[in-house]
Amino acid sequence: MGDTILELKNISKSFDGKKILDDLCLNIEKNEFVTLLGPSGCGKSTLLRIIGGFVKPDHGQVYFEGGDITSLPPERRQVHTVFQKYSLFPHMNVADNVAFGLKLKKKSRDYIAEKVRYAMRLVNMEGYEERMTTSLSGGQQQRIAIARAIVNEPKMLLLDEPLGALDLKLRHEMQRELMRIKQEVGITFVYVTHDQEEALTMSDRIVVMNQGIIQQMGTSKSIYDEPQNAFVADFIGDSNIINGIMIRDRLVMIHGVEVECVDEGFDPNEAVDVVIRPEDLVIGKKDSGFTNGIVTNLIYKGAYYDISVAAGDYEWSVQSNVPAAVNSEVGLFIDPENIQIMKKPRSSDEEVIDKLG
Repeated sequence: MGDTILELKNISKSFDGKKILDDLCLNIEKNEFVTLLGPSGCGKSTLLRIIGGFVKPDHGQVYFEGGDITSLPPERRQVHTVFQKYSLFPHMNVADNVAFGLKLKKKSRDYIAEKVRYAMRLVNMEGYEERMTTSLSGGQQQRIAIARAIVNEPKMLLLDEPLGALDLKLRHEMQRELMRIKQEVGITFVYVTHDQEEALTMSDRIVVMNQGIIQQMGTSKSIYDEPQNAFVADFIGDSNIINGIMIRDRLVMIHGVEVECVDEGFDPNEAVDVVIRPEDLVIGKKDSGFTNGIVTNLIYKGAYYDISVAAGDYEWSVQSNVPAAVNSEVGLFIDPENIQIMKKPRSSDEEVIDKLG
């Protein structure tokens, strides 16, 4: 991907006695699109504000291009933050909003005019220079906020849930625009969201966080296909997460039934979490799979049918291109390669794993 532009070393932060970030380590490469993903309160926005200089960590260091910037104020960092509330100046027109940072730096009029033209063209807002920001839609205001950031030529752009206030169609459009802008400008993006679809769509690398700890880092495909723990599996996409017993290598017991899998390295009879994605389950005739069940619900979702199948005391979630009649008895089949086996967390706070860095 390139050289490291940002290094976070052993970052910890508490507010009112509650630990928000816990000894967190993270490296970000130049020109990378990294998404910090997790539920509300997991520490992702606090981490972004530490990178931007708005919050100082209790412990740890922030390095930018090899230099320690932990104590530098935001205006002295080569990063720019775009918040969900775009903070545009309502008494200024669009061009003056975009040019604001350059005017503070006392750049020449010609320089400012050229940069504003470039930024407006980049965000597809040419012709709006004289409009007041209060007359713009939410998506247009978001574009202006990005243009205002880009004219200052930051080496890193920080975006804190910038699409959260937009409707679904506009949010998808802006996702595509952000990816295009990132490619055209060639700067590093660090993006905060709790929307897993957004993260999967846009990111070179996803950092999944919970309780101030990094649960897993990787590409969209690796995070989705190979979750390292039940939290990640549940948070990224839909999952069936079942208690299991690892009988031996490549054989797991699910609800009293022995099922072949491809996982190895567990202790004999070790209690595990078994993760099966709904789209990996296949509905067939009774006794055709590893278990039988009764179809309890069927919802048409457009691209697939969302089917619930009750088997014993568990209700399986299935996504299928073929419907199944409610109240019919069916069999469930799963390819061994589509079963994910993971160790149980050692404590409820841990939810995982060793801290990554």
